[in-house]
Amino acid sequence: MKKLIILVVSMILSASTMHAAEVPEAVKKAFTQKFPTVTNVKWEKENGTEYEASFVIDSKEMSALYTATGALKEIETEIPVADLPQAVVDSVNKKYPNAKIKEAARIDRSDNSVLFEAEIRVGGKKTDILFDGNGNAVN
Repeated sequence: MKKLIILVVSMILSASTMHAAEVPEAVKKAFTQKFPTVTNVKWEKENGTEYEASFVIDSKEMSALYTATGALKEIETEIPVADLPQAVVDSVNKKYPNAKIKEAARIDRSDNSVLFEAEIRVGGKKTDILFDGNGNAVN
């Protein structure tokens, strides 16, 4: 039970929701320049040093991750599961033959690399797995 409490507290501390007033001005400015029409933004602090903005554009859930100085690290965009590269689908089916891909996202990183996230359910448990475009799992 003690381990469970420690795990839950760690999860809460690693990503905590915050008010926009708590977000550094450089981060808010960079976000507004990149997404000038977005108004309903939920902010979270990730890993104690990064800021994630969650929002919706054209009915797609999105998030943008920034450093404390306002440098954009990545943009995650919800995509239909059918839009995942076939190599990603094949990798999921090979490693998790009983899994079903429930949701998917495309992650565009600041280094111009692209990752894909597949949310799968195995035995009632939800797991998010990152892949490159060739279907290789990424840490």
